[in-house]
Amino acid sequence: MNRERKRIRIFGDSILKGVVYDEREDRYIPLEPDSFEQLGSQIGIEFQTTTRFGCTVTKGMKLLQRAVTAGLQCDGVLLEYGGNDCDFCWEEVAAHPDIMHLSKTPIQEFEQTLKRMVMYIKSAQSIPMLMTLPPIDAERYLNHICRNGLNRDNILHWLGDLHTIERYQELYSLRIARVALETHTQLIDVRSGFLSRRDCSSLICTDGIHPNAAGHALIMDLLADFHRSRISA
Repeated sequence: MNRERKRIRIFGDSILKGVVYDEREDRYIPLEPDSFEQLGSQIGIEFQTTTRFGCTVTKGMKLLQRAVTAGLQCDGVLLEYGGNDCDFCWEEVAAHPDIMHLSKTPIQEFEQTLKRMVMYIKSAQSIPMLMTLPPIDAERYLNHICRNGLNRDNILHWLGDLHTIERYQELYSLRIARVALETHTQLIDVRSGFLSRRDCSSLICTDGIHPNAAGHALIMDLLADFHRSRISA
């Protein structure tokens, strides 16, 4: 490509959309100014985001296919999925705590779809990149999903352990890392960047699942570090 600045296309969910939870208004709002615009100016990369609130890897695959059909004019593609895929329909769990419930995207389907996306990007002559998931806070998240009256005891009964929420989300992050290893795909280990911080919990919104402004700043720093490491390699 004959452009001075490299272009990176991002497909993901609300994490890289830059969404945070506003506790006072009980709603999600975008961070301002745009973090990727600032990061792009800093490291000399043009970022184009195709991110959707609540997006799963299945929807992401459809968005990627449309983009490739239209002409994927970029040097690399960063995929950021898993946070919504590992989630459950908590209303159904609360109503029926003694039966099996599947996550929005079961883990095997998640893995296989992510692999197909990686291969699809390669076939479009672009470089795929994957990103591990920022950690979540199980207690805050349970409080958040029960804030409007869902039966907390029923959800805990089904979970068996409050921290099952964290462990299950971690399983998806580990699977992302495994896909990167098996497909020889570049991996941005955002999760380790969070977990290495003693103040990790202060980087997560009160909803327990979205990084707050400080958390998003850390993600941008980690992306910049990744870019610098690729240049010096």
